[in-house]
Amino acid sequence: MAGEQAAVTDIEQPQTESQPEPQTLTRLDFGMLIVLVAMAIAGVVGLIAVLDAESDIGAVGIGLGVAWSIFLSGGTIACALACLARGRLEALSLGALVAAGLAVDLVVLAIWLDIDSEAYGKLVGIAFVGALFGLVVLGLSLACRPRDSLAQYLYLGAVGASLLGAVIAWLLILTTGDDDFAPTVFGDPVPVDFGSDLIRPLAAVLVVLAALWFAALAASRVERTAN
Repeated sequence: MAGEQAAVTDIEQPQTESQPEPQTLTRLDFGMLIVLVAMAIAGVVGLIAVLDAESDIGAVGIGLGVAWSIFLSGGTIACALACLARGRLEALSLGALVAAGLAVDLVVLAIWLDIDSEAYGKLVGIAFVGALFGLVVLGLSLACRPRDSLAQYLYLGAVGASLLGAVIAWLLILTTGDDDFAPTVFGDPVPVDFGSDLIRPLAAVLVVLAALWFAALAASRVERTAN
């Protein structure tokens, strides 16, 4: 009887199966989506530009230009994804991915549509600067693991110099006029006023940044034991 009652009880009580918890998108997932969308646009538009070229030589030139633009931003993309996978500087990593993807897509569009606009060139320059200085900070964060106060100060100094350099470069691009000398970034003109008061500070920041970057890297390799 006791066995029959236990069996009846088991039948009457429904067995609840554990439901899998819904998975939420992580910052690494968002970073991957940013890269996939940016590369899809660059690949499709670049392919259209190659197929639409007037000659075989022009197609080769366009193809090399698009590939060069993508590979040039690859360092920033690789470092940003690596930082996201490690949970380090996630906000900066996402911003660097957006800047790198935007720079590539804008350049590919400029190559395909033959865009000749000062405002467009400035936008490309702003995106490129963000991707470049993002690469500097993220690359140092991956290579450097501060172990003491000296390495920590050098690391923070390098990060601060990178952010300051990015701001100065952005201001330099935004305040440039039409008649200034225009170098090219990714094949698109980016006007820079070499008579601006921001040129010398930017050069000084770059020198300090380079010294701090490698000093922080060297200091982080030394592990001191407490006496």
